[in-house]
Amino acid sequence: MRTADKFCDLAGFDPEREEAVVYAHDGSQLTLIEIDGIRSIVSAEDYLVNVVERFAGGIAQILKRPGHQITISYESSLNTAKVIDPFVERQGRRSRQKGLSVEALIEEGRTVLEERARSETILLAAWTRPTAGTPEEVRREQKDNRKAWQELPPARDAQNPYLRLGALDGVHAAFVRRVVEALGEARLQGRILAPDDKGRRRDLEQIRAAVLYHETPDGWTPYGPGTRRYPGAKERHDDDVSEFFTPTVARQIMTSNAQAASNMRALDMGGRRYALAVMRMFPSTILPFNRLLDSLLESSSRSADMPFRVCFHLEALRDADVGFRLRKVFAGLLAFASPSNKNLFRALRQLEEVVQKDGEAIVKGRVIATTWTEPGEDPGLLERRRSYLMSGMMTWGEAVMTDAPHNPLRALCETVAGMTVQAEVPPGSIAPLGDLAALLPFHRTAPIFKQGQSMLVTPDGKPVPYEALSPEQLFWLTLIYATPGSGKSVLMNRLNVEFAAFSAGAALPFLAVIDVGVSSSGFIELVRNALPPERRHEAYYVRLLNTPDYAVNFLDLGLGRRMPLERERSFIENFLTTLLNVSNPEVALLVPRLISRVFQLKSDLQFSSSPAVYQPDVDPELDRIIHDFGIAVPDKARWWSIVDALVERRLFNAAQRAQRYAMPVLEDFARVLAEPIMVQDFPAELIRHVQRSLESAIEKFPIFARPTRLDLGEARVVSIDLQDVAQRHKSPEAERNNALMFMIARHVYLSKISGFAEEIAKMDFPPEDKIRKEYVRYWEARYAEMAETPKRLCMDEYHLTGGVETIARQVKSDAREGRKWGLELILVSQLLADFDTLADMASTVLVLNADSNEIREQARKTFGFDQAVKSALERQVHGPQGRRGANLLARFKLREEERWIILNNSLGPRMLWALTTKAEDRLVRDELYRRMAVNDALRILASRFPDGTAIETWSRMSALARFGEDRIAKTIVDQVLGEIMSEAQPQIGRSRTAA
Repeated sequence: MRTADKFCDLAGFDPEREEAVVYAHDGSQLTLIEIDGIRSIVSAEDYLVNVVERFAGGIAQILKRPGHQITISYESSLNTAKVIDPFVERQGRRSRQKGLSVEALIEEGRTVLEERARSETILLAAWTRPTAGTPEEVRREQKDNRKAWQELPPARDAQNPYLRLGALDGVHAAFVRRVVEALGEARLQGRILAPDDKGRRRDLEQIRAAVLYHETPDGWTPYGPGTRRYPGAKERHDDDVSEFFTPTVARQIMTSNAQAASNMRALDMGGRRYALAVMRMFPSTILPFNRLLDSLLESSSRSADMPFRVCFHLEALRDADVGFRLRKVFAGLLAFASPSNKNLFRALRQLEEVVQKDGEAIVKGRVIATTWTEPGEDPGLLERRRSYLMSGMMTWGEAVMTDAPHNPLRALCETVAGMTVQAEVPPGSIAPLGDLAALLPFHRTAPIFKQGQSMLVTPDGKPVPYEALSPEQLFWLTLIYATPGSGKSVLMNRLNVEFAAFSAGAALPFLAVIDVGVSSSGFIELVRNALPPERRHEAYYVRLLNTPDYAVNFLDLGLGRRMPLERERSFIENFLTTLLNVSNPEVALLVPRLISRVFQLKSDLQFSSSPAVYQPDVDPELDRIIHDFGIAVPDKARWWSIVDALVERRLFNAAQRAQRYAMPVLEDFARVLAEPIMVQDFPAELIRHVQRSLESAIEKFPIFARPTRLDLGEARVVSIDLQDVAQRHKSPEAERNNALMFMIARHVYLSKISGFAEEIAKMDFPPEDKIRKEYVRYWEARYAEMAETPKRLCMDEYHLTGGVETIARQVKSDAREGRKWGLELILVSQLLADFDTLADMASTVLVLNADSNEIREQARKTFGFDQAVKSALERQVHGPQGRRGANLLARFKLREEERWIILNNSLGPRMLWALTTKAEDRLVRDELYRRMAVNDALRILASRFPDGTAIETWSRMSALARFGEDRIAKTIVDQVLGEIMSEAQPQIGRSRTAA
């Protein structure tokens, strides 16, 4: 170990300063920066402009002077546990908090991620050497530090507290600041790895994990000087007291012995076996780093699972007058040039031209790489991986590669950004900084969010969290464009399952899907069956019918309110305008008047009103409650007095039920229209037209014409299926019908969860202090409960509304207001035109397919992306691709910027079975749900039918059987259980009680 640590130049740090600086043995200062990659999709040409002109150009002036160095490493491996484990652990914790038993899906989600994901780490080490400081100040401080250290008892291996050179502080800080600024100017995402709030050094953890991955636990941090609590027991009789103090950082990092193979081509350390590759001569053709990755990570290639790290060392040349000296060298060499050997000196002349211009930094570049095998892998695999790495790098612009010529441990340390100040193993090449910048590994996809309910991957395997309700976004409106067969149902159901199960909080979130068909029924069944039996009412599926039994009064208000709030009035105006369908422009003036008057008419707090009178036998359940609680009901008692009495007794559910009969209904508008003031203020023809429209609506839509009967109860996760009330043919009347059904389904859900505490002061309650306080107390408690609960409303098949103006207006209003009460709104449509007026407001856009150039161009105009995004859409997004999943184009509009990214949605068979929309598969799955816990059912189905469907077995049995579908489902389940019960029995026994 004493031999190993001498190749690490890191000596110590100052734990009191809490700064992102580590000191080398010679006083050099290091700051480590982690780079995620590009912030959005850019073309190869634009990327080069960013990295060459903005990044390299941004740091060029500093690197023209001696004393600064940059080391950049790119590491790719299948060691994804440090990304996946915390995410999966959080999923498990959050689902358990909610009482949801979805372990089978969490297990499978981990497996899918492990199969598809790759870990990718890009580190930039910014070094400032003593030569960067003022020579006199540096020499004086070095002398003072040596003297202070020598005055202490001898401690050869102890961490020196006198490493800091104050003369470098400002220089280094300015250097790091310029590097970070240049990264930002180049549209690259990164951050300085600084000590966290507990003082842990993630920068040094990263450096150690690069060589001792399996021996570096999460959160590892070295001890600083003076932090050793228990001194070591001194074994030698000498005057060295190193055991009493904290060892150097190098000794804390390099804690494992290293052993080189006899042929020096392999090195064993920390459980891994490494092979090294040194770039002897730089490529003759500068190619972007992604070209190297394409050859090494192509999924069909033999090297696709190969771990590797490539490290670039860029050093400022040492002499301040480097330009003058290089010119003299070039002049001397070029004196030998002649027509017969002009090719020999062509490149030299080109470099001389760059130096003569004196506009670009000339630096010394070195490149070194490594690959390895993990513990337990075939030892012979290393030699093959070494060959793949060598071959890939040699074809990357025709570089010349060799083995490490000597000391493989030193070479390994030089593959780690930040471990060594000066690279020695790879030979240096002199080149313009801009040329070398084009080689750097920055053209990678940066994740948008730090965490999320879901974890998708990029097409090349980088894990990317997907966060709903992100505080980084101004609105929470998601638009999904999806043509038939593009994987829309699978994606939306997956996002909804993970939103329901893995959102923060101990309670289920509020989530509603307005659907046309059964595509969301599997999601509801999954949540319902994953809950304990006593809570299964919290997940509810309802198929809406246009009958009085499913009546929903669009005039319903929140408990106790006699007059609508502004958001309620806005919805009622939009709904009534759509329902009346009167083209007269004066209807825009009439509708608000109608609404105000109809609520005045039914209020018990207004003059010239006619509140609804209580009638027994209208609601037997309410009659029973009134009797049981001894509520006095005088003759001609108003429903509002019943509501108030129930609230005084804090029977809030009963009060809400009673309030349904106090609310205006559709036919009350006819009475208002007949009032003299209306006839006086509006044209008679308009009044007659609206009256006829009302009569028609009452007859055509019994679902809207009566007090509310549809009751979601305590359901929190619901699906409202419009299959029987929506019309799929295209006509203005069908689109109006569909818009009304979408809006009433929205009202059913949002009336339960909308609003925020600031509205209470505007609520129209009775003036009596006692009852008013009860209402205020109720709403304060209600809003406090709902404030922290995530909420989502999904409208699938939105194109069936035809973009009717009133529903589009309502969506915009919900998107603006919804953030105040924590609501995300998701719209799914097959028509891009539906999103023309919503695209600018949308926080998230998902495009699942765009197979023709015409559609891609329309999408570009609708969502405003550039040619680079359009090319990525054309190249990578083509709908579901079997086991490879489905790529999608995503836009995330953050507070400060807009980000485009290609993501991949891949599911395992358990999730496919849980979400299946095929009727036959649903029957089989639901039959198995009835027999056992949901986790066991999904494990068995996925094991027996790994493609996510039993349709072949169903077809075979239905051809032979003479009984109904239910019997076929039972027969298939009986057969499956008979085949695999013996191996599944231990799992079933453990959790049968949960069924």
